Amino acid sequence: MRDRTPGSRPRRRALHAALAVLGLTLLTAVPAAAAPTVDEATLSVPAGSLTAGATVDVRLDLLDVADLYAYEATLTFDPALLAFDSVTDAPDGGFDDVASGTGSVTVRHSRLGASPGLAGTVATTVRLRTLAGGTATVTLSGLTLVGSDGATVATADVTSVAVVVDAAPTPAPTPTTTPDPTTTPTPPAATPEATAPVPSPSATPAAAASAPRTGALSATGAQVGGLLAVALGAVALGAFLVRRRTAAAR
Repeated sequence: MRDRTPGSRPRRRALHAALAVLGLTLLTAVPAAAAPTVDEATLSVPAGSLTAGATVDVRLDLLDVADLYAYEATLTFDPALLAFDSVTDAPDGGFDDVASGTGSVTVRHSRLGASPGLAGTVATTVRLRTLAGGTATVTLSGLTLVGSDGATVATADVTSVAVVVDAAPTPAPTPTTTPDPTTTPTPPAATPEATAPVPSPSATPAAAASAPRTGALSATGAQVGGLLAVALGAVALGAFLVRRRTAAAR
């Protein structure tokens, strides 16, 4: 039964008003979902020349972020000139993941549990390998930001940077060396073998007779004959003198 006593209606109206005020208070106490914010996203590479076969570090900077709980960034590039190598720098703490494909790489980072969102500058460095000479454009083709309350902001084709790569030098052909005749080593001379002396031809008898000889055995030919005749003459003369002396004695 309704209370119909005098003054009950004003009390009910006052209760309804109090409940309405309490409801509005509770509604205003629940925070509205606020999306993460980022002032600017930039890509940069170190200054200096590159050659094919080297590596280049591409740095992604998210400037002046607020309440950034997680993010996903996709870089695209010419696969004929560049290839993914590794991620060399990411925010400390949390969870990191990398997915690479032909001409692209996607980097993800997320805080864990009740960790607060990131603020200030958030940096990530992706290392790429250079494959050939040319100018390759690296593009931040996709960027998704997630706040601590789950609010998400996604953008595409945010920024890009050019990577200039010089072709690898072609090695010069090795010249063919020819022997220098002035420096050609001379083989050692062969040691002459001992040869038996060749006897000289004997002199003709006429030459031998006319040539003077010396020594005990040097008289030959006509000289020997002359000596023999003188000896025989001496013997005959001696015999004659002996017979004559004998005859005289008689």
